[in-house]
Amino acid sequence: MPREKLQHAIGAIHVRFGGHALVHAARLPAARPWPTGLPAVDRLSGIGGLPRGRVSVLQGALGAGKLSLALAVLATATREHAHAVVIDRRRRRFDPWIPDRMGADLGALTVVRPPTPAVAGEAAVALARAGAGFALVLEELPEPALGPLESAAARSGSIVLVVAGGGERALAHASSLTLELELLGWEPARGRLAGPRSVLRCVKNKLAAPGAEAELVLRYPRGPRLPAAEWPREVERTPAVVVEPWPGASAAV
Repeated sequence: MPREKLQHAIGAIHVRFGGHALVHAARLPAARPWPTGLPAVDRLSGIGGLPRGRVSVLQGALGAGKLSLALAVLATATREHAHAVVIDRRRRRFDPWIPDRMGADLGALTVVRPPTPAVAGEAAVALARAGAGFALVLEELPEPALGPLESAAARSGSIVLVVAGGGERALAHASSLTLELELLGWEPARGRLAGPRSVLRCVKNKLAAPGAEAELVLRYPRGPRLPAAEWPREVERTPAVVVEPWPGASAAV
């Protein structure tokens, strides 16, 4: 009896919404990863990179390094995609000097600075729908924009990465991949603050098993461009001493 009811329900869906509404799981296309060039991120994703046509989230507390890591991903995107976009909702949060020092191609980068959260959501949806190769959103978007953003990215194959503080239920629901950074300490270099030492965890994954983690050192760029192999550097062993931030240094990343 339950099987007959199930078949009847499937038939009703087929008649009402068409054959495209029903797809056998075995026929679903495999996830298409975009390798970020950052070994820890690509490994933790479980598929070898950020998923194309999906919304990914990089979250963590202030100072954990989520913005620095996102900008490292952005630098790779500008070299591999004709168009990469940054949606800077706070209007002054994005500093192009930083990805430039990471080797970004600023000629392939467009910065959108919307005046309100609602406009930020509309801009993100429009850019994903238009097929922007990579879109970095530097703030949580309004809940009404998340569903259309998912659909737009799925249709165009755009890669969408949202930087968030964490705890937003609507954004957590919309994401296919959520990576979280937790600050462990600080990395000193010649008596100065070099950057945060954090652990990166995969806390949600619709495409592979979650739960993996890796420890990273995210070095703030100074002077000449850092070689790609050094940004960020994955920690091979945990240090015995946690060094506190250098006095007067700003760690708001």
